[in-house]
Amino acid sequence: MPLKRNTEGVTTTAHSVMVRAEHPNWAVYSGLVFTMFVWGLAWPVGRLLATNLPPVSIAAIRYAIVVPVLFAILWFREGSFKIERSWIPTLVAIGVLNTTLYQIFFLYGVKYAAASDDSLVIGIGPVLIAVMASFVLKERLTGTKILGFVSGLAGIITISILSPNTQVLNRPLGVTLVFGGATAYALYTVILRRFIAANRANNHGFQQSSLSILSWISLFGWFFLIPFSLLEAPWTYSWDPGSWLGIIYLAILSTVVGYFLYIEGVSKIGAGRSGIFGNLVPVFGVLTSFLLLGENLSPWTAVSFLLILAGVLLVNKSRKSPHSLRPLPEGAVNSSGHVDL
Repeated sequence: MPLKRNTEGVTTTAHSVMVRAEHPNWAVYSGLVFTMFVWGLAWPVGRLLATNLPPVSIAAIRYAIVVPVLFAILWFREGSFKIERSWIPTLVAIGVLNTTLYQIFFLYGVKYAAASDDSLVIGIGPVLIAVMASFVLKERLTGTKILGFVSGLAGIITISILSPNTQVLNRPLGVTLVFGGATAYALYTVILRRFIAANRANNHGFQQSSLSILSWISLFGWFFLIPFSLLEAPWTYSWDPGSWLGIIYLAILSTVVGYFLYIEGVSKIGAGRSGIFGNLVPVFGVLTSFLLLGENLSPWTAVSFLLILAGVLLVNKSRKSPHSLRPLPEGAVNSSGHVDL
């Protein structure tokens, strides 16, 4: 009897632990889905802003809000803005790729093409990262990766040629710009991964947190947005309350809140499972663009999404490392030195 009671007690305790563990996971899953929704909604919001306002100035104002908020959080959490001076040149280059170029490509892309089409194109990011890693990080370029790249590119070509959204300024140009943004972001991700891995290999060196890296690269990238913004003469445009609301959405919800929710997900369920949720961004981007902007959908929209998704699945299938190389919004890095999404 004592043995029986002990066994039942252990079983009950184990069951209780499992039940308690499931609840936080569902909370994390909900947070990740919400994050993907926020990032998907950023596409139609960006198009609403960029249609009548100067794109670079939108980005500059966005980061004029983001940077102080990030540094305030950094000070509250770590009590220091410390940065290794030897890191600055690399962080400047990364900031230009992640903040300056990506924001310019993103906002000009949604100015010239439909937000739903652009949100599909950005889904090729993980494919580009896997291919670039083969060259920059000397990882093996497998046939599966090549096939994944071809599939993703076919999806982009499909939506470029056969998109039902014809009432735009210049769809091929807009799609090409977004593809350029995805390329800049992929290069940023690969360089950041190599940089972090090299520095963390030196156990005696100062270790920079992902929040610190995010804050500094946002600051450096913002610096390069400012002169281009001044050339646009943003003060000559009409910035109504709706414009400011959209910019605040991009700054606070899409950038700051989205970053922390995603980091929470990575810390609780791991980078691999968190990364799966990234495939929801194009879905939410297409749906919110349809609902808010009245953009058109067609079977070719689904074909494009499936081709790009197939490319993502193929390049992930070819990886043997347990730490997948995925883009993490705004530059967060996990403890292994890999960039996650």
